[in-house]
Amino acid sequence: MPLKKPHFDLKDYETGTARFDNLMPFKVKDILLISSLYDSYILREDGHLTQLVMSEYAEFNLSNAPSLKRVSTGEEALEQLKQSSFDLIIIFRWLEDIDMAAFSAKAKKITPDIPVVLLTFHAREMEMLRDRGHMMHVDKAFLWSGQINIFLAIIKYIEDLKNVEHDTALVGVRVIIVVEDSVRFYSAYLPLIYSEIMSQTQNLMEEGLNMANRMLRMRARPKILLADSYEEGMALFEKYKQYLLGIISDVNFRRNGVKDPQAGIKFIKEAKKQAEDLPVLLQSSDPENSWQAEQVKAAFLCKDSPTLLADLSSFINNNFGFGNFIFRRRNGDEICRANDFRSMEKCLRNVDEESIEYHAGRNHFSNWLMARTEFDLANRLRPRKVSEFKDINALRQYLIKTFRDFRREKQLGVVTDFTRQLFDAQTEFVRIGSGSLGGKGRGLAFINALLKRYHVYDFFRGVSVSVPTSAIIATDVYDEFIEKNNLLEFGLGDRSDEEIVAAFTAAELPRGVTKDLRAFLGVADYPLAVRSSSLLEDSHYQPFAGIFETHMLPNNHPTRQGRLARLSVAIKLIFASIFFRNSKNYIEATGNRVEEEKMAVIIQKAAGENYNGRFYPVISGIGRSYNFYSIGNIKPEEGIAYAALGLGKTVVEGENCIYFSPSNPKVLPQFSSTKDYLKNSQRDFFAIDMTNPGIFPAPGGDMGLVHVPAKMAEEDGTMAFVGSTYSHENDRIYSGVGRSGVKIITFDPILKAGIYPLDEIIRFLLNMGSSAMNCPVEIEFAANLHPSSSKTKNEFNFLQIRPMAVDVAGGKFVLKDIESERIFCKSSQSLSNGRVDNIRDIVYVRPDNFNRAKMLLMAEQVGKFNDKFKAEKKPYLLIGPGRWGTADHWLGIPVKWRQISEARVLVESVYGDFVVTPSFGTHFFQNIIAFNIGYLTIDHNKRNSQLDWEWLESLPVSDQTEYIRHVSLNKPLEVMIDGRRSRAVVLKPE
Repeated sequence: MPLKKPHFDLKDYETGTARFDNLMPFKVKDILLISSLYDSYILREDGHLTQLVMSEYAEFNLSNAPSLKRVSTGEEALEQLKQSSFDLIIIFRWLEDIDMAAFSAKAKKITPDIPVVLLTFHAREMEMLRDRGHMMHVDKAFLWSGQINIFLAIIKYIEDLKNVEHDTALVGVRVIIVVEDSVRFYSAYLPLIYSEIMSQTQNLMEEGLNMANRMLRMRARPKILLADSYEEGMALFEKYKQYLLGIISDVNFRRNGVKDPQAGIKFIKEAKKQAEDLPVLLQSSDPENSWQAEQVKAAFLCKDSPTLLADLSSFINNNFGFGNFIFRRRNGDEICRANDFRSMEKCLRNVDEESIEYHAGRNHFSNWLMARTEFDLANRLRPRKVSEFKDINALRQYLIKTFRDFRREKQLGVVTDFTRQLFDAQTEFVRIGSGSLGGKGRGLAFINALLKRYHVYDFFRGVSVSVPTSAIIATDVYDEFIEKNNLLEFGLGDRSDEEIVAAFTAAELPRGVTKDLRAFLGVADYPLAVRSSSLLEDSHYQPFAGIFETHMLPNNHPTRQGRLARLSVAIKLIFASIFFRNSKNYIEATGNRVEEEKMAVIIQKAAGENYNGRFYPVISGIGRSYNFYSIGNIKPEEGIAYAALGLGKTVVEGENCIYFSPSNPKVLPQFSSTKDYLKNSQRDFFAIDMTNPGIFPAPGGDMGLVHVPAKMAEEDGTMAFVGSTYSHENDRIYSGVGRSGVKIITFDPILKAGIYPLDEIIRFLLNMGSSAMNCPVEIEFAANLHPSSSKTKNEFNFLQIRPMAVDVAGGKFVLKDIESERIFCKSSQSLSNGRVDNIRDIVYVRPDNFNRAKMLLMAEQVGKFNDKFKAEKKPYLLIGPGRWGTADHWLGIPVKWRQISEARVLVESVYGDFVVTPSFGTHFFQNIIAFNIGYLTIDHNKRNSQLDWEWLESLPVSDQTEYIRHVSLNKPLEVMIDGRRSRAVVLKPE
């Protein structure tokens, strides 16, 4: 006899779940965000905030999504609190207009119970605020590492505090207690735990879900409670012990008001007395505590483990999960197992009717979902009677369709999701994957939105301003690539760069991504710039400039499969670069963990045109709204720009280029005489080699590029835009290339004759970016110019924007005039700020046998000394010729970050007749700024610039190589740097 048709529909479903609407009576609906416009944009766009937070709310008018009100200052925030009601205040970085403690006190006076949370970028910033007393009245502080999940964790943490008592009493929701007093660790733990407690449904969520479904699941999820002392942890345990899912605890935290290295052990002993089988995880920086954890029957993790977060995730999955769904026959025989919704669909298709009827008749499907807190889907699947379906096959199809529909519901984001069917040449900015865009990607998406918002595209007559067509492979693709190829532990191990490259290039990209890339290349038939965009790149205090790789691809192989193979290698090399030795050293120096870093990849239309087999832009460079050095008449607040012919590699790797203030572009400090023009002008430029379509990318990013002499620009016709002519007969420089003589790159036609408004565009964009980010910014750009007879518009391509850590580089330390026999070196061109008084070691390039042809060997020898100091945890002062960190070994020593990571002060000095103008436009320079490393330029020909070589050479030698010498001092040097006036002095020990 046929089964009856089910009589329930969506309305019946909503009515059946009414009791779940009573969970979480307090919700964060209105958030007051105090931040720059840029910070606000990160939260809204990167990682799909609407998916992470707003998608909890009903799609069918069940509830309202949370709203964010952004203001830029504390005074504005206080006015908003007087006018409107808010549930949470989040402060992005400190407030410049008002003391944070005073602001928090005033805010709570207006709204007594409102939580105030600080979201800061770096532990150094947190320590500074705490030392200055700014943290009073702030309820909790978290660290921002680039992962959008921290924002979700903050909201859920506040909601849990407000709702836990009500929700446990109402339906018995589960509770997880975390005892941790380190902001760094709980900022990493909470987002992970919030993610892992929903791991049973994560596969569904990755492909999209219904808003109402997620809302109900989030309401019924376990509550996470955070304690930072023994007493607070015990109070939570006593109150919620009958609802506990488990405990995650540190070992060393406060007990009776003081740090107790055994507090965690004592806490767990007490908890185990009352709940012997309770899952417990202890973690500590001291591996010796593992045996004590074993004594109290607790799992143990070492905080210093490179796989800490992965191990924590494994513990949560194995101990807090709810198990697989096991399909059985009536006699108990196992047929199939489902561990997620995808495998559930597969099992439903294959198991026999007897098994489906057996489980459906006992509500096993809905019970499995209830255990995973999927109350919405559980109630959708829970038919009142099996007899309501006409037959078992109809029930099977209903179950399959319900799971499939739930898994396939789409998540929406501001950045367009890539679809193979809809992508075409008009699509400007797409995301492949659903994770984060990474640091560079965030900046690109942000500036793309600003250009549209303010109609900048056609703001400058005759010039089109835009972000080049871009596709960003999101971080979830990286995660899948690493996981499926089992590369995490391999990469974290002690492997050479060559071994890392071999393993990563041999691995396979996810199949779906490969199909997307093939579709993308069906439209993208132009040269490509493939850039890194890690989570931490371009963030405050840690720009990661130049640490990861960029690959320039001609993308002109005759077959699409050939182009796909080369693009895939470039992507995998960028993934691999996280685990290169240089990257690991840098990540560790920033206080971050390699396993926390994730990589997105930007695939961007390369800026430029094909000139005789060489593809390059006429102009490329960077602009900074704050200039760290007062060069000539260029003031710090006027900003500075660096520009070169060809690809931007010339600028960022420290080769000769033009620098000028966008506020006064006709003043070029590096060209004060004819001799300076001939010495300091750009001699070569980089381009993509279009003549060799078969070439594959290789580590370093140089494969596929050509480094050609500047005179080739005459053949290409691009010298006319940037060139001047040197007349040997009268020893003069003439603007333009119309005269006979040697052509040199001066940018006179642009900066002096004004054939292209480069200075206006840079000045406008720097002002716009600084205003939006509420801090000084740096931009990267490229431009294409066309002859005046051409109908094609000139182009300005906005390639990158990042915040600048000016507050680190320019503090309030003031260096008074010092005249003393104790002066070792003095500089009127310096960077950093404050005192350094713990340096007892000096490493320097020996002047007695200096050979500029041996710069590469010198870099290797400096690196070996640096490894020694790293092992001994000792800072040192490093002295050398020309430009530290330049890629051109004829201009200085081409060290990588890992080769000077322990240097606390760098000195660039004149060596005999080897005099090079300092270069401040490099990636290396940006990282020096971020780490607050003292940076001194010594030129004996300039006033207030000296270095006492006689004293240095008189010191006993501790160690030396053919070109490098190390001396040790009994007492430390005294280093004093005035960052505002760019002055510095190093005093010999008393």
